[in-house]
Amino acid sequence: MNKNLKVKTVIALLASGWLNLFSAPPSDYYDTVQGKTGRELRQALHEIIKNHVVIPYSSSTRTDTVDALDVLDQETMDAGNVVLVYSLRSEPKTNYPAIWTHEHLWPQSRGIDASGPDYSDLFNLRPEDATVNSARNNKYYDESDPLDSNYRNPAHVEAPLCSTDSDSWEPPASMNGDISRSLFYMDVRYEGDKANEPDLKLTDFVNLITSNDSFMGKLSMLLAWHRADPVSAAEEQRNDLIYTQYQNNRNPFIDHPEWVDLIYRPRLTLINTGGSLQLGWGLEFSNAVLETSTEFRNWTTVTNSPMPSNGQWIVLQVPSNNWQFYRLR
Repeated sequence: MNKNLKVKTVIALLASGWLNLFSAPPSDYYDTVQGKTGRELRQALHEIIKNHVVIPYSSSTRTDTVDALDVLDQETMDAGNVVLVYSLRSEPKTNYPAIWTHEHLWPQSRGIDASGPDYSDLFNLRPEDATVNSARNNKYYDESDPLDSNYRNPAHVEAPLCSTDSDSWEPPASMNGDISRSLFYMDVRYEGDKANEPDLKLTDFVNLITSNDSFMGKLSMLLAWHRADPVSAAEEQRNDLIYTQYQNNRNPFIDHPEWVDLIYRPRLTLINTGGSLQLGWGLEFSNAVLETSTEFRNWTTVTNSPMPSNGQWIVLQVPSNNWQFYRLR
């Protein structure tokens, strides 16, 4: 929905008494993450939000994802309608599946397993017009390139605030942050540590985003959208409802938007000293792990011992006699 509709939604919720602006996770929900950054924070959050209650994707006898979306994305001006995530149109609930359907924000063909909990995870599902769903297909999220021969603005007649190009999809600006935080959740929730769960990975290297793998992006754009479109009261309410009514887990990046930077933005500096490289990062990421790769896909941990430097940086010296890529995790 656009910014005006978000404001109207909050006003309507307040008037009806349905929205509790002071809702919050239990006081001890995030106790195990205190003081952590980087990889340790990511792992601690994963342990909290994994093993959620799984809602069936479809069922004739139990509450399923359509029943949940009818509540989570209900139009507050009309209880018989849902709001579509890209079209921003209010659509009758009864028009499922003829007119609207499930939209997987992290596409099914980008690593989602139809037999696992990721397939029906409500943080990844939104209602959307069926024809727009097909038009978006499995494109990753990014700003659309007007020079691309397949650039379209609008992306679809039923999604006038979206644009698209050959391989990416740009949602309405008012939904950019919501979608970004959903994908951060999916990246942290699904680590491939159970047999029926994939290892979902956000990346900036779009050549890795194929139907044969579980990469999704574009990470740098999702980070920018997260900052540009802050958490709204309606997004907080949706988070609370998923926690209390359905999955019994939360999206930590809605509760604590500042944790996005603590996981995804460790800054790595490189200094060429002649025969070697000095790699440095801030003490706030003292528990980060340095990894190296030659092709962005397979990463190995650099085992050199880091050296503290001037009380502000951790410095690691590595050979510079061949080309390598480095990242902090």
